[in-house]
Amino acid sequence: MINNIFKTLVLASCIALTVAGGASAAAPAGSTSISSEQQGLHQWQILGGKLVLINGTYQDVLTYKRSLTFYFESKPGEEWMHVPVLDGDKRHALTWFSISQGEQTVADAAVVARANGIELVIAETRPRVVAPIAVEWYRFTESGDDDTDGPAYYFKKISTKNYPANAKLTVEQVLKQEVAAKMRK
Repeated sequence: MINNIFKTLVLASCIALTVAGGASAAAPAGSTSISSEQQGLHQWQILGGKLVLINGTYQDVLTYKRSLTFYFESKPGEEWMHVPVLDGDKRHALTWFSISQGEQTVADAAVVARANGIELVIAETRPRVVAPIAVEWYRFTESGDDDTDGPAYYFKKISTKNYPANAKLTVEQVLKQEVAAKMRK
């Protein structure tokens, strides 16, 4: 019970710091990247507001996974709107979770903030076999007039790529390569 109260107080403190402006706001003027391992609160000024990422961890006896949850605040003091990750017309997630089985990372993600926008990259494979690794890139986007039924802000899929199984790479290695290549552009 005390552990739950402590976790609630830590989360409330992070949110209070953000609302009060105490947490650092990184503008995408230079290139930066945030991995799912960098736990805590991250934020960027973009589209006239503030994109907020909260990285956390869920862990029990059998499961370990990291979570990425995005919010957008259009003006200081306004509502924090969930920013889903859209994967096609019907599939979306309000919180994205990494997946691990045993010592193998099956899916993981990173955020890349650059002067021309903020992107999310997800790398995923199949557990316990040598399999291709699929990479998907998403860009933080504001809904336009042609998308009135969807969320106001979301991560829209912009590209996909596959690394062959015979490359013998891990999800972590692929993410590192993808992020490094994007940061050089």
